[in-house]
Amino acid sequence: MKIDAYQKRKISLSDGILTSSFSFNRGGNDDFLYGRSYECEGDEKTNVIFLHDIGEHGNRYQDFFHSFLTHFKNPHLAFHSLDFRGHGKSSGTRGHLKSIDDLCLDVIGLTNELEESQAPVIFMGIGLGGIVALKILHLHFSLLKKGIGGLILINPSLKLNWTLPSILEGVAKRDYLSLSKVKLPFTLEGKLFCGDSYLAEEFDSDPLVNHSLTWGSLLELQHNASLIRTSAYYLDIPVFVGISEKGGLYERRVTELFARGIADCTLINYLNATHDLLHNFESEKLSQDVYNWLKKYFLKD
Repeated sequence: MKIDAYQKRKISLSDGILTSSFSFNRGGNDDFLYGRSYECEGDEKTNVIFLHDIGEHGNRYQDFFHSFLTHFKNPHLAFHSLDFRGHGKSSGTRGHLKSIDDLCLDVIGLTNELEESQAPVIFMGIGLGGIVALKILHLHFSLLKKGIGGLILINPSLKLNWTLPSILEGVAKRDYLSLSKVKLPFTLEGKLFCGDSYLAEEFDSDPLVNHSLTWGSLLELQHNASLIRTSAYYLDIPVFVGISEKGGLYERRVTELFARGIADCTLINYLNATHDLLHNFESEKLSQDVYNWLKKYFLKD
């Protein structure tokens, strides 16, 4: 899987953390995908590719990446955050998820660009990002230049708590082509993602967040989640799974069952956390747990 016109540009260097923006094209059209990299100064990085949830964008997590790298000060670690098509600064129809396979191919293109290094690559996905990572490992792994070293899943969207009423779902499936880009009659609100009222307001006022989704987006996510959630057995790499006990977007018990079917899985429940664990008062504990897991399997001293 090849990408074109890959460009990377330094934005800032602060507290020993280099922040860069990158962009690339896949498919030979005018669509461009954007993202950012955060890395310590050092050689042979373990590259963590972060995949965000539906509706949002990777730059929402810049404080988490910077805090993580500043706190642990490991020179062999880097985060790379890509805005999915139709999300953030990337091209595509806003609020419309045409195909999760397209997102998979975009991520593979970025991954292959990074895999020129001999250091391992880790996928880290929250919500939708978890489904994209799992589908790559399940169905598209042959397109990767080399294998993925490990996987971090944070509240993956294996089963949604929010669904269409059955009568509306039937109409949407029957008339999919005509209705796929019609907006759903509700909005993505910050309170669904964040327990903190200030962070929820920040989410609601973020102009890069897709607050409206299409019928097709929800059906595409539901369809892929149902395909993936019975496939834990194929994962033969180390996996870290973090689950929020108070997360309202996705069904946590389904995620627990999925995690228990993985051969090498570190499963941690965060009892008082809401969905967005990376913007939460338990994010420090999550950071420590993820770092301990990375140290165990991948990071040099």
